[in-house]
Amino acid sequence: MSRRPLRIATTKQLERSVREAGFDTYLLPEISSLDINRSLKDRLVDGAVYRPFLQKHDIELLLDFDAGALTLVPSSSEPDRMSLTTADLGIPYVSCYIDPVTSVMANVDWKDHWQLLESAGWIKWVWEYGHAEELTRLGIPNVLRLPMGASNDDFDTSSLPDPDPGPAVAFMGHPASSWFRSERAIQPSQLYAGFTAAAVQADMPGIPFHKTYFDLYQFAEPPKPTDDPLVRANKSAQYYTQKFAYNAYLAVKQRDRFARFLKLKLGDAFELIGDHWKRDCNLPHTPRIWDMKVLHERMRRVPICLNLQKGCLETGLNIRHFEITGYGGFMLTYYTPELPGCFEIGKECDVFRNEAELLEKINYYATHDTERREIAAAGQRRTLSNHLYSHRVTTVVKLLRDAGVLPRSGELVEASTSAPRILVDGVADAFLQPNVSSPAEPAGSRVGMEGLEVPT
Repeated sequence: MSRRPLRIATTKQLERSVREAGFDTYLLPEISSLDINRSLKDRLVDGAVYRPFLQKHDIELLLDFDAGALTLVPSSSEPDRMSLTTADLGIPYVSCYIDPVTSVMANVDWKDHWQLLESAGWIKWVWEYGHAEELTRLGIPNVLRLPMGASNDDFDTSSLPDPDPGPAVAFMGHPASSWFRSERAIQPSQLYAGFTAAAVQADMPGIPFHKTYFDLYQFAEPPKPTDDPLVRANKSAQYYTQKFAYNAYLAVKQRDRFARFLKLKLGDAFELIGDHWKRDCNLPHTPRIWDMKVLHERMRRVPICLNLQKGCLETGLNIRHFEITGYGGFMLTYYTPELPGCFEIGKECDVFRNEAELLEKINYYATHDTERREIAAAGQRRTLSNHLYSHRVTTVVKLLRDAGVLPRSGELVEASTSAPRILVDGVADAFLQPNVSSPAEPAGSRVGMEGLEVPT
């Protein structure tokens, strides 16, 4: 036993953030690929690389993005079975998801993926209430709700430069859905629940799909702990199949419609930066910017940096909220219910909810340069003070220490021999909101299920 700082193993993406959070940081060894969709066979090969590294350095926590560092080893207790490498060593494992849980590990059979998600020693850090709550209702343990953040970097905090000549508004991203241009056949029976949830959400913003599906309209019952594992996996697969139409609706509602609208209204004054816009939406665009330094500088220089969410977000924020503000850009973003908990609207960013308000805000900030710059500077101060991944890692470690999963700072450290468990009743909300205050949300934006109970 010894007294020492917490030892965290992580990937290159999070290395600096973990280090600047004040922890002993160990970069995981190179493997053939960190592809988040690679097969279980590949992850078993990778486990033979990770296991001796984790043991050699007495790692106490493994942290990654989108399950990229999830590996497998033969179980020490049951050699004919596979185990998560971290669970076999008794190390807590936290995956920070920047994509939906269901959109990673694509080359893993669904039932196997779902059984892995049910592992108690794997903590799933999810960015919003909607997705976190549905995972918990589907029987996934140890779900942590915590917004995304900006990766720690050498941020330019000087005054915004004069805008480059050219477009006054830019959006950096891809179409949220390619379904409407595809040949993919969808059975009508797979559409009704999604369309119903879309209708509910249109009238009562803030109601996530799982509440409409399981509670308000009772299309199905959630999986039960007593169900056979294959039954639980099949129920979850059916749930996400029924959610598909709802996600397509959100893709249009929160992103694709506004891209088309602004191209029609503003022409060359609006720039689409990303891939597939011509293919999927027949819209002219400039290619994706692969160099992140160039991309971040573009966020600073465009007068109005537009943020539009994908169809997988119901209530939360995407990573662009924190990148645009962190690098000093002026962010005009589509409103989402969890935004006021992170930024002061009108002071640190601004929002729109429809086409008329979008044009109104663009016209306003095009002629109010001083206010635009002040909001951009305030948004950057907020992100650099509260929303870096170093802040998020600190919060995660505190939660795990409070739960007894990790030793508290200064405590004696002793190697564990059993898979860690976090005893969480429902979703663990680890986000401590900064001291922000925003204008009141529109009526119905946070409607709960009170008063909407279905009689038994």
